[in-house]
Amino acid sequence: MPPPDENTAVDPTGAVWVVWLVIVGPGLLLVSLTCVRRVAPGELVLVVRRGEVVRVGRAGFVARWPGLERFEPVPTEPRVLPLVVRSRTSDGVDVVALADLTVEVHDVATGTAYVPTAEVARLAEDTVARAVERLEVESLVDDLEALETRWPGQLTRLLPVGTKATALAVTEVEARLTGGTG
Repeated sequence: MPPPDENTAVDPTGAVWVVWLVIVGPGLLLVSLTCVRRVAPGELVLVVRRGEVVRVGRAGFVARWPGLERFEPVPTEPRVLPLVVRSRTSDGVDVVALADLTVEVHDVATGTAYVPTAEVARLAEDTVARAVERLEVESLVDDLEALETRWPGQLTRLLPVGTKATALAVTEVEARLTGGTG
């Protein structure tokens, strides 16, 4: 039998399995763990690329391209977002209002812009702040209670299709009725 040619693909040391075990195996495991996500019960998993929803996972597993896309889990059950609103009434009184926004996500369509939770809270805070600016301090609490029924509809129109504001309730109002110390 002739001696083996040095250009053959046979590994004379038998160390190919070490390369697979030490380098390729962990690399494949790492990529699969970071690129695939299981959808938990009671959530949607959005795959977002450059601020746009490209895939929605409702059950099972969802995949993404590493570096290009990211996972955004969104709970589907109602959730309450606490809000802190700073504003000034029409008669010049500084007001801090605490409120609770209840949001439900029913579905998210692919191709729509992804709106993070912080943006939803900011929209709600702006809605309450604009209302406070139009009111006077003496009737502030009663007027805010009257407006609470209209706010969810106004907010829902600003949110992506499938996301609904079900309640926005002002829980506490603090007004600074005295001047500051100079």
